[in-house]
Amino acid sequence: MKKLAILVGAIALSGTTLAQRPEGSNPFSLEGGLSLNATENTFSAPTIKLRYFATDNIAGRLGLSYNSSKMVENVYGLDANFEPTADSLGTITIKESMTWVSIGGSYHFSQLEKLSPYVALDLMYGMGSYNEKWADSDGTDYVKGVDAEIDTKSSGIGFGLSAGFDYYFAQNVFIGAELGLMYTSENDKGGTVSVTSGNSTTNLDILSSGKSSSMGNSATAAIRLGWRF
Repeated sequence: MKKLAILVGAIALSGTTLAQRPEGSNPFSLEGGLSLNATENTFSAPTIKLRYFATDNIAGRLGLSYNSSKMVENVYGLDANFEPTADSLGTITIKESMTWVSIGGSYHFSQLEKLSPYVALDLMYGMGSYNEKWADSDGTDYVKGVDAEIDTKSSGIGFGLSAGFDYYFAQNVFIGAELGLMYTSENDKGGTVSVTSGNSTTNLDILSSGKSSSMGNSATAAIRLGWRF
């Protein structure tokens, strides 16, 4: 990360003599960046954002971010000596994903030669899914002949207040950073579970497990890069 930040800085410095303020005839900008959770010190998946400049100072913004993960855990049965053995192998596979769509606006202060500071407000809506599969397992230990699949859905809402800047190191090409406060609330919507043991299969509905919410600092790192077109 440190080397990448140095590289971005070098690109910006090398383009200083070429940098110009964006052309007013280019109302759209498209950018991508990595989001940093300053509370947990972790990065999330890249975010894509489209902006439309209605005026030199006011822009609407539409964002999209997607996160997914997959984990496979092996569970083993015991041999005659009560030791784990690869001859009795079961697996627990967990997949999770979350998509956030945001819509909002930003106010850009007086455009400098290369720097455009702004403040922004975004409203967000999220859609998530969770899938868990057991193969020769009861979800914890090895159990021969027991298979299961769990599917649940979730939704979320949130908002973000932020301040940032665009630095144009070439005509209509910019890097930047964004800091702010973000609130999100996620609601588990329940789902289904199917358990197979031998020749018998049982299907059940899963009720919602409730809601969770969080509020904290958010940031888009200096590797945020955009193009105004």
